[in-house]
Amino acid sequence: MLPVEWPIAAGAADLLVDPARAAGRDRLPIVRRDLFLDARARLSEQERALISAMLGALIDQLADEIRLGLPPEFLAHAEPDREHVTLRMWNSGALDRPALISLLMRRAGEQLIGAACRGGRGVDDIGTVERLVGDSDSAVASAAMGLSLARGRRRDRFGHLGVEYDDLPPAEAQSLVHLTAAAMRLGIVAASVTIDETLAAAAERVFARHHPQRRVEGRAHELAESLIAARGTDDVTIATLAAEGDAAMVAALCAVRAAIAPQTAWKLLVDDGASGAMLLARLAGLGRTTAATLVSVLAEPLLWGDPRDAIILFDRPSSFDVDSAGRWWRLPLAFRDGLIRPGGADGQSFD
Repeated sequence: MLPVEWPIAAGAADLLVDPARAAGRDRLPIVRRDLFLDARARLSEQERALISAMLGALIDQLADEIRLGLPPEFLAHAEPDREHVTLRMWNSGALDRPALISLLMRRAGEQLIGAACRGGRGVDDIGTVERLVGDSDSAVASAAMGLSLARGRRRDRFGHLGVEYDDLPPAEAQSLVHLTAAAMRLGIVAASVTIDETLAAAAERVFARHHPQRRVEGRAHELAESLIAARGTDDVTIATLAAEGDAAMVAALCAVRAAIAPQTAWKLLVDDGASGAMLLARLAGLGRTTAATLVSVLAEPLLWGDPRDAIILFDRPSSFDVDSAGRWWRLPLAFRDGLIRPGGADGQSFD
C-alpha cells in the first residue's frame, strides 16, 4: 500500500473509466479473457491506478503543448474538448502500445518499490543520488546533478515520479503526439482540411522538441558509469541504494558491472521475479550479503514470497551456469527475441 496519497492516485485512474457498463453480451469475451489471466501477472490495483494516472497526465501534457501551437481561431474549437481527449484515446485502444505501457510499468514499479522502502523517511530527505551531487569527482557530481534534476522535473506534488515526453523512444514519441492530435481533431465538429493541416503541423513542432537524451533512465546509466569509473565495483553503494528503494540506480549499476543493456538489467531485477534478480546479482558480481539486501528490499513489493527461498536462488547456479547466462543476456535484444521459444521461456533464469 502506498502512503496516504494512494487514494488520490486511484481517483486519477477513475477519470479514464467510462462509467457506463457494457451490455452482458458485449462483455463476455473480455470477461472470459480476464477470468483466465494468470493472477501472478495481473496488475495490482495500485499499479493500475499509478499507470492510469501517469498515462492521463502524459496525454494532457501533449495535448496542452499542441494547443499552444494553434492559432486563436482553431484554439477556440479545441479548448471545449479538453477533458475528453484522453478518454477518447483510451476507449479507442490507441494507447495500447507496448513501448508506452512498458515504460509506464517500469515507472510504477519504481514508485511501489520506493514507497515500500521509504519507511520513516520523508519525501524531501536527501538520498544517495542527491549526496553525490557534491562528490569530489566532477564526472560523478555532474551525472548526479543531471539525474537529480531529471527526477525533480518528473515528480508531482506528492513526490511520485512520473513520465515525461522525453522519456519515450523517438518512434514512440512521434506516434503518440500525432495520435493525440488526431484525438483532438475528432472532438472538433467543424470539418476543414485547414484544421487537419494545422493540428498535424502543431504535433510535428512538439515532436521536434523531443530530446531522448534527457531520458531519466539514460541519466541513471550515466551516473552508474561515472561511479564505477571513479570507484570501481562497490557493493556498499548498491546496498545503500537498495535500502533506499532506488531500484533504478541499482539496476543501472548492475547493468554496467554485468556489461548488459540497462533495460535487460531492469527486466531481470524487477520483471523476472526472485530468480531473475538473483541471476542479475551473480552476473554483476555482487556479494551474498548485498544480494540478501536486494531480497529484503524487493521481496515484499514484488510479491516474491518467502525471502529465504529467494536467497537460495543466489546460491544455486554454478559459475559455469552464470557465465553461460551472461553470454546469453549480452546478445542483442532483437536477436534474443528471435530465439525465445513460444510462451516466453528462454531457459536463462534459474527457478
